[in-house]
Amino acid sequence: MILLAQNTGGEAAQIKQQMSAIRKSTNWSDPAAAKEANAKIESLSAKLTQALRQNNSAQQQPQGNNETPSDANVKNEMQQKLDDYNSKLMNQMMKIVREGDEGNMDLAKPLREEIVEAYNEDQSPKNINQEVLNSVTFLRIDMSLPTVQRTIDVMQNFKAIKTLLITGGAHGAPVDLESILNKAVNYPLKTLYIINFRQFVSSIPSQINDFHQLETVALFNNNLDQLPAMDGFTSSLDSLFIDINPVSSLFPHIKSLTSLKKLGVAQTSISEAEIKQIQLLLPKCKILL
Repeated sequence: MILLAQNTGGEAAQIKQQMSAIRKSTNWSDPAAAKEANAKIESLSAKLTQALRQNNSAQQQPQGNNETPSDANVKNEMQQKLDDYNSKLMNQMMKIVREGDEGNMDLAKPLREEIVEAYNEDQSPKNINQEVLNSVTFLRIDMSLPTVQRTIDVMQNFKAIKTLLITGGAHGAPVDLESILNKAVNYPLKTLYIINFRQFVSSIPSQINDFHQLETVALFNNNLDQLPAMDGFTSSLDSLFIDINPVSSLFPHIKSLTSLKKLGVAQTSISEAEIKQIQLLLPKCKILL
């Protein structure tokens, strides 16, 4: 035990020397060198915490120890968690000093991040009961959320979605529409929103035609310069909103939408002459300007 204490004590001292050498030899004005040095120091910090704990354990002579293997495992697991948190705490302190923000000693950030991650995991759709998945009729895919992929990964588990909202959030976001629509292929969709993607969406994939019961399609606030072909549901489509897009003409696809009752074209480049032409072509359709 004395040997173990000496070995771990020596290891801790060696780790401290390595950390000190990195601090002295690094050109901290070079971002790449500083990033590499910080990564090495954070790794050594975790090793130092482990070495110090082993040293402390070795120096404590057992006195009539009646601890069972199960008790020892629980104790070791708790100690490991404590070591991990201490390591994260040390790294957070180093980051604050590194960034020159000592006035804002936000040491709780690592713990907050773990709590948020645990909450997000609990709320993940993969943990929803299948009976609930069979009854939900509305699904929102918000690509601006960091956890959205968890929902996308289990989209096929939903069975009764009638309204699908795919959005880029407040400022737009990249999206793989083809993949998302493929995952939704078995939904009994009546309403589809693909909205607020701004410059990230300039076309609508042909998979939109896989939903033969669509009654309402909203494609506003994207970067569409033409209307997508919607031959798969022309007879059922009741409302179409193409607002806030650089589209300049709805022909030729608008001709087939004979059941259309509402058409939103606000903030587009469609001419007044074409709007009058559409009104003659679809007399029962209300055009919203």
